[in-house]
Amino acid sequence: MAEVWISLDLMDRRKNARAAGYFTAICAGVVLAVTLSGETGSPWWWALSILCAWIISMVYIINRGYGRALLTPDDIVLFNGFLGKRSIPWGHVTNIEKRHHAARSSSWWDLRLTCASGRSFTVPGAFTSSHHDAKFEAKYVLLCQHWRHSAGR
Repeated sequence: MAEVWISLDLMDRRKNARAAGYFTAICAGVVLAVTLSGETGSPWWWALSILCAWIISMVYIINRGYGRALLTPDDIVLFNGFLGKRSIPWGHVTNIEKRHHAARSSSWWDLRLTCASGRSFTVPGAFTSSHHDAKFEAKYVLLCQHWRHSAGR
């Protein structure tokens, strides 16, 4: 099989960027409210804590939006944004599954690879917040086809 990239399209990356913007605005508003509250000494610790949480969250949001995976005949290469890459031979993959996550006000699905060692990895570039997303399903089918073809299943 030929090499194929799995990544978010332009529309999904823009949606991810809007989410990052909303999150940034909320964090900035909370920092502003805390620093203007009038207490001496304590607002700076709150502001620093919120800043740290914002940085960690932004790294996650950016990696989620710009991460991608390269499917080759021999392995899958996971490019996690600017955090690096990992190559996993198809022979080490034991399962591919769609996983559902739920938070307080939202839910989303992503794809996970489980390896023979028991570790699991999220496939970058493959997530959705819609229950029936045709692009997400196509990525899942493509991933399973490459896995089955390489393992001769």
